[in-house]
Amino acid sequence: MKKYFGLFLILSVCFTKTYAQNSKSPSAILMKKHITYLASDQLEGRLTGSVGEQLSAEYIEKAFKEAGLQPVQVATEGATSSKNIPASYQHTFPFVKLRITTNSSKFRFVGTPDMPGINADLKVEFTVFKDFYPIAQSNPNDSITLPHADCGYGIVHEKSGRNDFAEYPDLTGKICVMRLGYLDEAENPHSPLAEVADIQTKIAEAMKRHARGIIFIKGLNTPAKSIPSGKLGRSDKTLDIPIFFYNSDKPVPPRIHVTMISKVAAPTVNAINVMGFRNNHKKETIIICAHHDHVGYNEYENSRYTGPRAIHNGADDNASGVAAMLELARTLKGKKYKKYNYLFIAFSGEELGLLGSKFFVNHAPIFLSGKTKYINPQYPKNPALSRVKYVVNIDMLGRLDSTKKILAINGVGTSSQFPISISKLKLDTNAIKITTTESGLGPSDHASFYIENIPVVHFFTGQHEDYHKPSDDENKINYQGMVNSVDAISQFIAITNKSKKITFNKTKDVTPGRMRFKVSLGVMPDYTYSGKGMRIDGATDGKPAQKAGLIKGDIITKLGDTLVNSIEDYMGALGKLEPNTTVNVTLIRGTETIVIPVAL
Repeated sequence: MKKYFGLFLILSVCFTKTYAQNSKSPSAILMKKHITYLASDQLEGRLTGSVGEQLSAEYIEKAFKEAGLQPVQVATEGATSSKNIPASYQHTFPFVKLRITTNSSKFRFVGTPDMPGINADLKVEFTVFKDFYPIAQSNPNDSITLPHADCGYGIVHEKSGRNDFAEYPDLTGKICVMRLGYLDEAENPHSPLAEVADIQTKIAEAMKRHARGIIFIKGLNTPAKSIPSGKLGRSDKTLDIPIFFYNSDKPVPPRIHVTMISKVAAPTVNAINVMGFRNNHKKETIIICAHHDHVGYNEYENSRYTGPRAIHNGADDNASGVAAMLELARTLKGKKYKKYNYLFIAFSGEELGLLGSKFFVNHAPIFLSGKTKYINPQYPKNPALSRVKYVVNIDMLGRLDSTKKILAINGVGTSSQFPISISKLKLDTNAIKITTTESGLGPSDHASFYIENIPVVHFFTGQHEDYHKPSDDENKINYQGMVNSVDAISQFIAITNKSKKITFNKTKDVTPGRMRFKVSLGVMPDYTYSGKGMRIDGATDGKPAQKAGLIKGDIITKLGDTLVNSIEDYMGALGKLEPNTTVNVTLIRGTETIVIPVAL
């Protein structure tokens, strides 16, 4: 036993000495340790606002402390001096957990004084969910009793000269009653009227005429797909008036008043951003961030998985990004990094719509505030962020493809300095290759800063079949790929430290977050692909693309009549498509060019 102990001691000393010599280099061992914990079943998928997210936040705080980072002060309401504000690593923010219609919501028909006899005392009460319910756009807390106006199908179609509001050009003080869809929708689903017969367009027309409330009812043979759901989304945008669906084939009786009482509960819970600051006593700060939340058991229905209830551990999304950020927190020290301070942030709520980063830009640490020159667009719009030089966002860095070996850097067009810095990276191109995109927008936290006129870069090793599935587990992480990627990030920051000017540039932006899509093919773009067309990284089971036979590796070159040379072209073409139609998708598969019709 003694000789084995002695051998172990020698190996331990050698490892400790080697590790100490390379303490400023990325460590696969430490990143594996971080991901193994953050992506363990114990954290149950790190759902925003959950116990698992709290455990994640505590782990990250401990790592920040070990890296020598300081807690930060965030201005609070009522504080008269920064001396009264405690510094901390964890910073909570509230978010709406769900929205649900309560039994306090009411819908009734009420008699009016001009109705003779017994009808003057009319009072018909309806049952919520059975007979009526508020729809997603409804004001969550409103109460009215008013006369109504029957506006037919609520259609305004200039080409055909149709205006269902002709009799009621002004709906002030009235409730607008409209039928769903259009008269022959079931028999003629591709009628020109379809483009103005959706619920949102009808609501806009009624509100344009100052309607005080809206009631939707069934039309003649209204298809079931046109009936609005009573399910309320957590983040639905609501309007200032009550909007109900009345579940009846009969019209609302004439010459009566209608009572609409909308009562929607929206309980909130707290999520946690974790922040640590390396104070190099400089005026300006670089933010390095990664989101630490994931999708739990798919409570908010943003999984691509269709099987039984299961934990989504999110090893790549985004335990890998957090692990990389923690390595940078440990290693970004020394002379070549001294030009700026560094604020490391683990955001929560990214999976629910960039909630943590959006909250941060309005509740930033005190030391980021300064004077802002609003006239010049190169400066941040928000004075609370005026000392942020640029933002590095790390989201999904754990699955560098062993064949393609591509690290994508997005947002390089947001500063003219970024392409220069990237061109100076010293990389082994047999181990890692760089591809770039210019847009500062995208479905990750850097977008929250870009819209504030702050330069951003997003480091990303690409999507894969396990994205937003329970199979995104630690054993699939490419740790050598992570080491190479973190080294590239470190180099980028060091090179950019030497530049004299880093100014903001607006980029050409086309992303799902800025466009309205009526349809989805159900494919994942390959963001690491830099050739012409849009290469598919995966097709979701049960979605139109998968049903039509599109597969991973197909390169879409045309969608309908629109040429597709990039992801941006694809998004633009997708925005033009309508549901219940068929589109011809032209693609390259291997050496063949084929056309596949896809039913939407």
